[in-house]
Amino acid sequence: MKTFDAIIIGAGSAGLGCLGMAQDLGWNTLLIDKDEANIGGDCLNYGCVPSKALIHVAKYFHGAKKAEAFGLETTGKADFGKVMTYVHDKQSIIRAHESADYLRSNGVNLVIGEAHFKNENTVDVNGEQYQGDKIFICTGSHPRHIPFDGIDTVQHLNNETLFYDLKELPDRLLVVGGGPIGCEMAQAFNRLGSEVTVVDRAATILSKERPEISEILKTRLIEEGIQIINDTDLKRFSDSKTAEVENRTSKQGQTIQFDLALMAIGRGLNHASLKVAAAGIQETEKGKIIINDYLQTSNSSVYVVGDAAGMYQFSHGAEKHVNLLRHNLSSLIKKKHSLKGLSWVTFTDPEVASFGYTEAYLKEHKINYWRQDQDFGHDDRAITADYTYGHMTLLVSNDRIKSRRKILGGSIIAPHAGDIMQELHLATTSDICLHDFIEKVYAYPTASRINQQTIMGIVNYKG
Repeated sequence: MKTFDAIIIGAGSAGLGCLGMAQDLGWNTLLIDKDEANIGGDCLNYGCVPSKALIHVAKYFHGAKKAEAFGLETTGKADFGKVMTYVHDKQSIIRAHESADYLRSNGVNLVIGEAHFKNENTVDVNGEQYQGDKIFICTGSHPRHIPFDGIDTVQHLNNETLFYDLKELPDRLLVVGGGPIGCEMAQAFNRLGSEVTVVDRAATILSKERPEISEILKTRLIEEGIQIINDTDLKRFSDSKTAEVENRTSKQGQTIQFDLALMAIGRGLNHASLKVAAAGIQETEKGKIIINDYLQTSNSSVYVVGDAAGMYQFSHGAEKHVNLLRHNLSSLIKKKHSLKGLSWVTFTDPEVASFGYTEAYLKEHKINYWRQDQDFGHDDRAITADYTYGHMTLLVSNDRIKSRRKILGGSIIAPHAGDIMQELHLATTSDICLHDFIEKVYAYPTASRINQQTIMGIVNYKG
């Protein structure tokens, strides 16, 4: 039996991050993945990279259409074959350093095959057993599947099949689900030339975001020509191009005609084949691995990292986990997982960016805070670039001296909101006071000047 300081199961964002951590710590490490083609994980193969490349191309088409107001004439739809060639070319550039050949050429012990636990510190792959002092479960997540009546008669895809199986731009696209993936792909395909309908069972799209921000995005998507049907369940597919849906409140039904359905209805966890019980690892009734604030399972030598932890599905969420582990495994002073260091972005146009603690979290934990809402109507950059619809919400500590207050979290909707957010999030994680924003001189008219404007509203409030 071969023994290692660390065994990492899964070679996606979490697994590769753990590999880098283990190498930095000087550990003898084994990396396992069930399929060479899966190295790089969801982010490279099915998620962040291909979707953002597609969104980038779609912005060209939208820009051209908007230029018609100034005399440009445009016709036609995207050549989808050329679009996908662009997407796959960008994946190939990144895959050059996230592949089996690259890893092996850099001395990584890599085994391809499906792993499962034999006991508390041993895993089996292809009949061979490997023992590790520490084991990291980085198996990721997969698109949730619901066996709707009639779905087998319908051309339907999810994010794992969309960028490989779709060869032509659909005339009519039905997107089932109004979360980040659903919204991003709905807008991209609409801009490329598809007629898009979104069906979402929640009261509004991006239901985990602040309601006022979700409503702004919904308005923008509708203005671009996307039909959005909220508070509605997909009931069945009555034929290969017809979906029957029902409003959850009124129970009124309607039919939707489409050529392709994109299923964007959440994620499931990928650890079922690991047989974690053999390692003394406890799960909830719903099959989620139970972990503590340090990402440890009930077997203290086994950690769960990234999507597999069941907290949030972001590639940088895995990065956050790895940073926490890197600190805790090399320091006597341990840190707990916290939302304070987390941010997330939905890459629609406009972008939706959030960071730090949510208002619900602050209320639940009885943390005293102040909320500041800011529209972009008087921001010069927003005026010149035509996004005065923008909105920012900041949550700050409620100290008596206003300039000494600190940012706890917030949300933004605006073009490039993810970039505007970065200095605010740094202030959250570094305990920077509002005073430092007031003293800063921003180049005019940069988009991030809205941060100072919002903070000045807090400090100058006379209440």
